[in-house]
Amino acid sequence: MRFRALAFVSVFLALGVAAAPRAVPPRALSLMPVREPSVRVLMFHQISTHPIEPKTGIGTPWMAPQRFRDLLEALSKQGYHFIPMQTAIAFLSGRLPAARLPRRSVTITFDDGYRSAWIDATPILRQFHASATMFFEGHATGTMHGRLNDADLRAMARSGIWSLQSHGFAGHSDLIVGPHNEQSPYWYANLQWLAKDRRFESIAEFGRRIRNDLLRFRHTFEPVTGARIDLFAYPSGEYGQNAALPPGANPQTNVQAGHSNAQGLTPAIFGALRRAGFIAAFAVYDPGHVHFASRSDDLYALPRIGFAATASVASDLQAIHALESKGIEFPEIDNGAYTAVAPIAVAGTDIYAASTTQPVLYLLNRYGRRIATYFEPALMRGRADVPSAIGALAIVGRRLWVMQQAGGNGRVPPYLSEFSIAHGAPVLVTRHALPTAMSWLVGIARLGGTLYGIDDGGTIFDVATGHPTGSLVRSNKYQSGRFAGLASSDGMLVTYDRRMQRLIYVTPAGAERAFAPLHGNVRSLALEGNRLFVSRWDTARHMLRIYTIGTTNVK
Repeated sequence: MRFRALAFVSVFLALGVAAAPRAVPPRALSLMPVREPSVRVLMFHQISTHPIEPKTGIGTPWMAPQRFRDLLEALSKQGYHFIPMQTAIAFLSGRLPAARLPRRSVTITFDDGYRSAWIDATPILRQFHASATMFFEGHATGTMHGRLNDADLRAMARSGIWSLQSHGFAGHSDLIVGPHNEQSPYWYANLQWLAKDRRFESIAEFGRRIRNDLLRFRHTFEPVTGARIDLFAYPSGEYGQNAALPPGANPQTNVQAGHSNAQGLTPAIFGALRRAGFIAAFAVYDPGHVHFASRSDDLYALPRIGFAATASVASDLQAIHALESKGIEFPEIDNGAYTAVAPIAVAGTDIYAASTTQPVLYLLNRYGRRIATYFEPALMRGRADVPSAIGALAIVGRRLWVMQQAGGNGRVPPYLSEFSIAHGAPVLVTRHALPTAMSWLVGIARLGGTLYGIDDGGTIFDVATGHPTGSLVRSNKYQSGRFAGLASSDGMLVTYDRRMQRLIYVTPAGAERAFAPLHGNVRSLALEGNRLFVSRWDTARHMLRIYTIGTTNVK
């Protein structure tokens, strides 16, 4: 990114950052959310004002017919386009060029196989020229009250509205997962306890059990529907990604956890799907997948957006609109520990992120999908039993800096660690304590050979010397929590003013040179070219969002 109107800044910096800030009116910038071609896959269950309850007594998700109609009408009026599942899969698999995908594409899906969806949703779908995919449970078809039967399936197949696909033959069945007859409703995400052999099934046996279930479904229902069944939806969205938390782990999390009794089941599930002839599989609104489906996703872990029974159409639309800018949820659980990711740094095609609670670094790709996790015990040296408290990251070339805030009521000083990057993995080079004046740095960035830091009150430091170079707050009052993040671009530092809700370009001396409005609970940021990467703690989720920065006219 190069702003010609700001070219004079390099001259200013050459004269020395300690010079008094000049009264130069700041330049206004614009932030445009980056969007990638994607499909909004919506997930529903019952369409009824009198939803039936499963035998466990836990309410199944449902939506009243009028609200379902109002939602489709609102989406239609706001420029969303309903596309059939076949079109969505063609795009997601690369067979349909992105240019031929309608803007704001929406695909509608239903789970479980409730008759209310067939009876009450069909006329509404027809009204809006929309189609839908039903992922139904094999064992419940024709055997459970309120579920579809074979006659319904034949009628749906002839309707021109419905595609009929698999939710597994076992579906939401319970599975024995322990020696004392412990049961789990996550049939596809747990190793089965084999009572006769007094052991858990092996990963290979797990894969064969899943494959046999998938094939049983296809062989049973393809003759009924008269069409190929090659899509799958995971019951409860569980495909082995949520391994159980170990004893003593922090349960504070905004994701589902503890639904699997073993790790490493996901590849076995994906392999079983491939061997059974399935070309794609859908999860739900779950950890690591709060975004629209795109070609960046694995075809066997495509995300969907669900809806709560007690919400409103307005809140439904808000949830969809919140995901329109490119973003993905950060990992919240890793190796049984709560991570709360916030700090980020960008280098080429790689994004590094860090936990605020654990000594963990993540390597993400340009789309924010996790590539690797690095547990760094060296980050706990000198911190006793105080949490890692990683407050900021900075990266230049193959050098990565990790800044940790103070802790233990002043007993533990802040630390700065430098890593070299070898094939993506960080390798510790140096580690040392920082002066207490920099205890609460919320961002670090390399500019002109100097590593700068900013604390949450707006004071800018030369990290090597520990000396302040400037301040963004023109008073003696320390404003805790006001600022977040630090990056560098065009000879300037870039940070975020949480109180004013704006991104600001400043000199190390604290002179403001440019700004752009940016709303949200911003915790960290990174810049590369004209791309701004923002770590935000949105309501109930921690998100990576990406924007393009440009100039805008100011009157």
